[in-house]
Amino acid sequence: MNAHVPTMFLMLIVVSGTLAVAVSTVARSRNRDGMVWWSAGLLLYTAAYLLYSRRGQISDVYTVVLANVALITVTALFAEGLLQFQQRRLSRWWFWSAVPITALFFSVFIDKLAYRVIVGSAITAAQCTVLLVILLQKRRETVGRGQYFVASGLLAAVAVFVYRAAVAASDPASVSPSFDASAVGITTVLVSVICLILLGMGFVLMTKERADERNRVLAMRDELTGLANRRSVIASLTQQMAQAQRIALPLTLLILDVDHFKRINDSFGHLSGDLALQNLASLLQTRLRTQDIFGRFGGEEFLIILPNTGAADALRLTESLRVSVATTRFESLNGESMPVTISVGLHTQRLGTDQHCDDMISAADQALYRAKDSGRNRVEVFSPPAGVVPVALDLFPQA
Repeated sequence: MNAHVPTMFLMLIVVSGTLAVAVSTVARSRNRDGMVWWSAGLLLYTAAYLLYSRRGQISDVYTVVLANVALITVTALFAEGLLQFQQRRLSRWWFWSAVPITALFFSVFIDKLAYRVIVGSAITAAQCTVLLVILLQKRRETVGRGQYFVASGLLAAVAVFVYRAAVAASDPASVSPSFDASAVGITTVLVSVICLILLGMGFVLMTKERADERNRVLAMRDELTGLANRRSVIASLTQQMAQAQRIALPLTLLILDVDHFKRINDSFGHLSGDLALQNLASLLQTRLRTQDIFGRFGGEEFLIILPNTGAADALRLTESLRVSVATTRFESLNGESMPVTISVGLHTQRLGTDQHCDDMISAADQALYRAKDSGRNRVEVFSPPAGVVPVALDLFPQA
């Protein structure tokens, strides 16, 4: 079966135009995820090949010079989009300088097809290589598999343009426009279609995967303090309890509460109260160990999970946290000193027992209330009377 290159060329225009429209509809400039640059590149790519398709019908200034300048500009726009996606600031000269160079060269050698093919293919391959390097430099920070679609598209583009330049350099007489029925022309058009699909869909997938990851993180984080939120920290506690029971290691849970927090809000304002919680979270994070898990339980209450930590060691650590808070100056938004102290309830899971997460939280919560009843700004350890099991709390009551 023989390839009908004009049909393939039309397919290339339709695919690029469709991708351009599709990406443009989801691009939002305020998101600053590179989609606007990428959609602009796809639109310009479609325009470039529309100009190519008019060769012999309109002036070569448009179908040769302007069309090739447009194609080189496409890669520059893609680079801008990729850098914005990665939130990087790099010098732009190495990809934007190719635009005036291409315009000058193609204007001077407008009648030299072999020269144009060699230089144009070399410039495009070089720009795609630079794009690939930019992409791979941040591959570890980029989540998901979309980046590999983009990388595959760029690799394919580099390969086909290097191939095209090499053929033109070795046999200038065999050079023909990319949409002629030659092996090089057929390969160029076919690979271009594949590259477009990989680049367009790959970049859209990259932005979606990053947005999904951000949403996942936000769903597990407390908005005010940046700590693990209630659901996340309880999930961590359940996991840590199962592990501690499986390998017979001690596990301690702390519930801490800011003393008289309502007074702080009433005296200094709710924004200063929020600031106190943020500063408290930052202070405690610097005092905790790497393996400790810290989260906001709700309001002015926090949970701290201390893996592989018995009651005695946990009590020493907790007392140091309490003293650090009591001796730290907390300032309101107006610079006034706010009296911030904490009360803490401590419970260590008993080895060999099959406790539930709710049981452990209930025990620590009872110790916390005893700390409050005993004057606040203190640590209390849960110690149930003989034969008494703490009543489990309903952590997620139904509305």
